[in-house]
Amino acid sequence: MEAITRKLPPNPRQSAGILSTLTFWWTIDLFRKGYSKVLELQDLFRPLDVDRSDVLGDRLEKKWFEQQAGPGRPSLVKAIFKTFWREYGVLGLITIVNDIVIRLAQPIFLGWLLLYFRKDSEVTRESAFLYAGAIVFLNALSVITINQYVLGSFQNGMKVRIAVCSVIYRKALRLSRTALGDTAPGKVVNLLSNDVNRFDIVSVFLHSMWSAPLLAIVIGVLLYAEIGVAGLIGMVVIFIVTPIQSYTGKLTSRFRLQTALRTDERIRLMDEIISGIQVIKMYAWERPFAKLIRHARQMELKIVRKSAYVRGLYMTFLLFTTRTALFCTMMAMALLGDELTAARIFVIATYFGILANTMSAMFVRGIAEIAEAMVAMRRLQRFLEYEEREEDARPDGKSRLLAEFGLNGDATEKQRLIEPEAQLPPTVAVSMKSVTARWGAVRRQDDFPKKGDKQSNGGVMAKAGDLDDAPPTAATLTNLNIDFRKGLLIGVIGPVGAGKSSLLQAILRELPIESGSVVTQGRFAYVSQEPWVFSGTVRQNILFGQPMEKDRYDSVVRACALVTDFEQLPDGDRTMIGERGAALSGGQKARISLARAVYRRADVFLLDDPLSAVDAHVGRHLFDLCIGPQGRLGTLRTTRILVTHQVHFLKEADWVVVLNEGQVQAQGTPHDLVQSGIDFVELVEQKADDGSEAGGGDGDGSVSGADKRSRRGSRVSTRSGVSSSHADLTEDEMKRDERELAADAPVQSNMEGTSRGKVQGSLLLSYLGSGANALVMFGLLALFLATQLAASGADYWVAFWTSQEEQRLFRAAHAENFTDGNAEATTAEPLQPLLSTETCMAIHGALVGSIFLIAITRSISFYQTSVRASQNLHDAMFKGCVTTTMRFYDTNPSGRILNRFSKDMGSVDELLPKAMLDATQIILSLCGTLVVTVIVNPLFLIPLAVLGVVFGFVRRIYLKTSKNIKRLEGITRSPVFSHLSASLAGLPTIRAFGAQNELIREFDAHQDIHTASFYMFITASTAFGFALDLLCLIFVFIVVFSFLLLEQDSLGDRVGLAITQAMALTGMMQWGIRQSAEVANFMMSVERLLEYRDLSPERQPERPRALGAGWPEEGRIEFRGVTYRYFEGAPAVLRDLSFAILPREKVGIVGRTGAGKSSLIGALFRLAQVEGQILLDGIDTADITLESLRSKVSIIPQDPVLFSGTLRRNLDPFEDYPDAELWGALEQVELKELGNTAAGLQMAVAAGGSNFSVGQRQLICLARAILRNNRILVLDEATANVDPTTDRLIQDTIRLKFADCTVLTIAHRLNTIMDSDRVLVMDAGQAVELGTPHELLQLPISIFGDMVQATGPTESERLQQIARLKHEQSKRE
Repeated sequence: MEAITRKLPPNPRQSAGILSTLTFWWTIDLFRKGYSKVLELQDLFRPLDVDRSDVLGDRLEKKWFEQQAGPGRPSLVKAIFKTFWREYGVLGLITIVNDIVIRLAQPIFLGWLLLYFRKDSEVTRESAFLYAGAIVFLNALSVITINQYVLGSFQNGMKVRIAVCSVIYRKALRLSRTALGDTAPGKVVNLLSNDVNRFDIVSVFLHSMWSAPLLAIVIGVLLYAEIGVAGLIGMVVIFIVTPIQSYTGKLTSRFRLQTALRTDERIRLMDEIISGIQVIKMYAWERPFAKLIRHARQMELKIVRKSAYVRGLYMTFLLFTTRTALFCTMMAMALLGDELTAARIFVIATYFGILANTMSAMFVRGIAEIAEAMVAMRRLQRFLEYEEREEDARPDGKSRLLAEFGLNGDATEKQRLIEPEAQLPPTVAVSMKSVTARWGAVRRQDDFPKKGDKQSNGGVMAKAGDLDDAPPTAATLTNLNIDFRKGLLIGVIGPVGAGKSSLLQAILRELPIESGSVVTQGRFAYVSQEPWVFSGTVRQNILFGQPMEKDRYDSVVRACALVTDFEQLPDGDRTMIGERGAALSGGQKARISLARAVYRRADVFLLDDPLSAVDAHVGRHLFDLCIGPQGRLGTLRTTRILVTHQVHFLKEADWVVVLNEGQVQAQGTPHDLVQSGIDFVELVEQKADDGSEAGGGDGDGSVSGADKRSRRGSRVSTRSGVSSSHADLTEDEMKRDERELAADAPVQSNMEGTSRGKVQGSLLLSYLGSGANALVMFGLLALFLATQLAASGADYWVAFWTSQEEQRLFRAAHAENFTDGNAEATTAEPLQPLLSTETCMAIHGALVGSIFLIAITRSISFYQTSVRASQNLHDAMFKGCVTTTMRFYDTNPSGRILNRFSKDMGSVDELLPKAMLDATQIILSLCGTLVVTVIVNPLFLIPLAVLGVVFGFVRRIYLKTSKNIKRLEGITRSPVFSHLSASLAGLPTIRAFGAQNELIREFDAHQDIHTASFYMFITASTAFGFALDLLCLIFVFIVVFSFLLLEQDSLGDRVGLAITQAMALTGMMQWGIRQSAEVANFMMSVERLLEYRDLSPERQPERPRALGAGWPEEGRIEFRGVTYRYFEGAPAVLRDLSFAILPREKVGIVGRTGAGKSSLIGALFRLAQVEGQILLDGIDTADITLESLRSKVSIIPQDPVLFSGTLRRNLDPFEDYPDAELWGALEQVELKELGNTAAGLQMAVAAGGSNFSVGQRQLICLARAILRNNRILVLDEATANVDPTTDRLIQDTIRLKFADCTVLTIAHRLNTIMDSDRVLVMDAGQAVELGTPHELLQLPISIFGDMVQATGPTESERLQQIARLKHEQSKRE
């Protein structure tokens, strides 16, 4: 990743001269490139040195720590201000020059110029030319300053954003586990995607907060000097409207906060749905989840709609304020008897224009944006103030010393210096003295109660206080006294929920200790229970930032049984692993996690059940060659603390600790324990001979059900353009991923289609079409036009009224020569009667009033349409995602899918309608302006046409480049989020390895690439703005001088009208085109949503068969010539498979890793492409809807998935069963005491069920199956992660409750299936053996026999005995 930032070419801005910088000449190359080809990642420029993520992060973090150390509550705003005051100071200077000097001088010169055009003018022609020159010159100056200001603001906003992101990421790595439990990863991603984006915009408006009021005061004084009291009346109008507008801004920000909360909630749900999608499909639970999401979405849109209406009101004021102010002033002047002359009126109009622009456009928006930014700041600050993990939480003293010794200096040395009192005897590695610890309670994550929840207890439901689920008060570990001696293998055993994992977490200081002490010496390596891998190559996952040493690496790979896997993977250890290890089977992930630990030069190894995810054979290998006394770690005399359920390995342990309910039940050498006849004996006896407990199958910690892909998975990852360097990953992988999507999505993926800049029409229609029908659209168009007509009409009327009044004055002055008929009258006819002042006033008033009414109707109806559109788009997209095939989730990381649901959906909800309304309003104003100018002098059409052509050309170049850069910006943003969520998932591992700095570097590299594209994006758009302003400048030049050179006899009102309109063009044109480009960019979000809407759905039958309520009655399963593949054209994972299973038969399915056991289940549930027939009770599953098929077959999946919400919703999302049945099911799985808390079935479940231990989650899944009471039950290695007692409980429950059902069990521990009716042995996707266990053992050559032999002599003897007994029993029956 870092490699790619180094490879980027240097930024031309770094070396650009002052002229090149002011005129944006240095961007020419970029546009040339962008026009001639599709920009790729390597065309980006390196970010400027001042914009680098690590630099900015360090700067802000320093100031933030100062804030934290200082007195009072720390403030993020202060920290940011102290970090960036210089940058903002420079912008302040530009603001003074631009707003106060340049802007105010223009109207003064305009007034003097207009005096030249009076009928009896005293101004000389030379001075008129001077004034005209001054107007044009000032205009030119403002073009330069404004664009520099905009670029500077955006760059500053970007800097603040980068700094804050960097600091947030560093904070996330220091969070305590309690804080981590309260923040779903989705929430942190939302902080990084939405909240920090406020900074980009806010810096543009920051300086208007002081310059606007100042400007208002100066203008007030000038107006008073010019026309006395009447001028102040117009000011009053502006001052009345501004607070109203500011209040709308306030409202908007309040709605923004509420929206953010609702969005968080929806994204959290989506995150869970995406990660649990396989389970949702297998349970046929799409509907309840769609309902949940719909509910969350409605809550969100309720507020979006409110804020949209407020926004509509605000847009109306923009059109209406200046015109009203001008009307009131003119009215006052007329009534007070002042002269209405062109020189005066147009100067006043210009002043009001400036005022309205700064006050209503900048100041008011500034208030709204700053209010929103403050909301974001508070959210960010709250995150930065979360409690940290203990050793990280004290920046003083200890960790400073640690830092001075360097991360991996001699640990014992540090320890001795820092904690002299806690001296460890040299033989002890970890000493725990009367340790009591507990997990903090998980807070309820719902923001709005589900139906049926009584929010009686203050909305925070009682929650189990810890992973091991005692009532909230109970400690996880109570009064532990253990000394782990150096160089020994120490086994930790105990039933589910005994606190084994928590013991390791306490040693790692992840679990907050209430009393007692944990003293450790040496360096740690840790393997978590659910293996953690990050996106990168396999080798990077193992090295994890350590230098590569070939010999050590090779021996580690051998010890961890990865040699054969590397041969299977398409690129060996250089194979890219997708997010969550999608390309690997569970066993492979477990072994890679183990290898990562073993590769470290550590003194203490904490191993959390690494053997449960692999089969007996591999388990034995890992123990003998890696963990055990003869293994790699044993020969290195390291301390190994092994938590395990595979008790039979512990005969070789040096020391065994038996935990129960958080207390030490017994400890000693295995021999002593056996002698003293403690419960361990029973555990060991039963288990040591009760079956190679060696582990639960190729278990799979990722939710993507990866086992099915152990072979194919390797192929999935070939996409990555697999290469040693990270760099190519980012470019190729992204491109390929997007293309891969494109292949099956009808909307061409963002890669090719969009960069052509031709999407607008159709996309716009499909967006509006999802919100309104043709009739409504036509009505909207009419309203937009009517609004503009009223506005331009009012403008024209000002000039007309002025001319009427000037003529009145002129006639009064020259009453005597009127008789000759004056050629200088406005028309060629002798004399036209003038309208009375009152009539003019009335007409003007009516025009202004109508603007308000029409505009407000227009805004509200437009926003209604847009909210409806985004509701429909979201529903369609969600439906597309839920009904599409599993293949989609295997090929797309969850980060990317979530990005569409958060970022793109957010744009379509809030930003797109805003930009659309802005753009249409401004473009129509532009047209109005041009029409008015052309009415004044039709000759202006000629320069307009020329400029129009040039403009079209410039816009084309810009759009082509900008779209590409915007696309790159989107692509480079995703890795930032993916990296963040991966880091959050693996926090304990990362911290145990002390790899934080590695990952922070990686994060900064991701950020820098995003910065590179973002900086290009803002410079490109500012350069484009500069070009537009130049065009407008030329137009102003032509207009101003044409009157002086061509028609000297024009009257002041016409000249004034033309010049003021042309000058208004400058800012407006740029803003309008900007907004239209924004609309085009946001339309890409619509396109991305539509792409997901049109995902190809899972295959459903054309005419599904109707089924009886009780189907399947018998539970007969028959496979006829079934071939199963994961997608069109993929290699088959099951090949021509045929067998039949009788009703009520219990069948065990065994086979080595990757033999196709899990694929068999996939085929049964039709999760991918099935060829051939699968019959249930004689009905082909291809003829019935997937929902009815999946709801009739129960499954207990390999990794138990729980969803956040209540226990009740996890058991019965459809709310089909009464409470009594739910309690019954819980009782049968011995979890009744779990629900005995005050909350009962409403007990809260954290995301992913993290407040339950793995074993308990498994039992809850079993309870689900009991409730459904289907005829067919599938167990996918359901007992891999549980201790022997729970395992027995599950087995007995199944025998008892499902006696009348057909049960298929996929097993890796043979003892679970030795008493099955029959065993099906899979190998390479085919059924090779099928028969009773006894029969298969009698065969001379049998894979099954080999598997039994592999468990070792005593074990295999016992297994054969079970098979014999079963055989005799069935003969008797």
